[in-house]
Amino acid sequence: MRTLILTMLVLMLFSPVLLYATEKETKVVARIGDMQFTTSDFQRWMELNPEEKQKTIEADSKKKANMLTQIITSMVIADVARKAGFDKRPDIMEKKKFVVNGFLTREYLERVVASGVSVSEEDIKKYYEENSERFSLREQVRARHILIRVNAQMDEAAKLAARKKAAELLAQVGAGSDFATLAQDHSEDMMSRNRGGDLGMFGHGQMVPEFETAAFALQPGETSDIVETKYGYHIIRVEERQEDSVKPLEEVRQMIEPTLLSEKKREAVDKFIQQAMQDAKAEVDTEALLGPVPDIIK
Repeated sequence: MRTLILTMLVLMLFSPVLLYATEKETKVVARIGDMQFTTSDFQRWMELNPEEKQKTIEADSKKKANMLTQIITSMVIADVARKAGFDKRPDIMEKKKFVVNGFLTREYLERVVASGVSVSEEDIKKYYEENSERFSLREQVRARHILIRVNAQMDEAAKLAARKKAAELLAQVGAGSDFATLAQDHSEDMMSRNRGGDLGMFGHGQMVPEFETAAFALQPGETSDIVETKYGYHIIRVEERQEDSVKPLEEVRQMIEPTLLSEKKREAVDKFIQQAMQDAKAEVDTEALLGPVPDIIK
């Protein structure tokens, strides 16, 4: 919103009249009296906005229509203000100076100072090597399970029956029965039952300790013995395993490059500002403005 207001103000300050259509292929999309505002004029105005904002507006017809209405409205009201001499008022001229200074600062820093910054292949490789922990993949397994539930309210006979059922299912797995089918037919974990007991990929710390210990001790295709947790009796089968590793550079390049570019632009802008302030012999005395400031908040 702040960007929109700034852009509209700049447009009002520097565009006292409308641009006339010169290209035959352009269409007139608005009129103020005898003056015409065309699709080319609209596009030139759009290009004053950041690229991401342009994409957002272009992708949404309602936003595009609203933007056109806002542009024309700002031109009409600005013209009324000029005819009334409003732009010559001392307080308005002071605000115009403030707005122009801010606009020139942002545009110069972005288009001149930051635009020359680039990221080399060496920069990317160095960042990748120094921040490899950010791209690490922790050990994970993908497992299925069959759960026969047990809870504290069950008597010993019921618990024994539950364990016997788990043992019978484990025997069927050992005899070659399809694990996923057994899970669909018998598991009492309603969340994973319809997926054949599939729990997806999970890492350390995501399952209760007894389950995790058993699962990470298995290799793909292996099945555990009966594992008891607070939920009951589990039979666990690991389907796949991912060891600790680091993502290849090519997989993370698209994340590294913009991060580095942003950092290098910020460094270039900070360095330029410091030098410009020094060359201009500019000084900022915050204590004169605020009085003594405690060190804790400096």
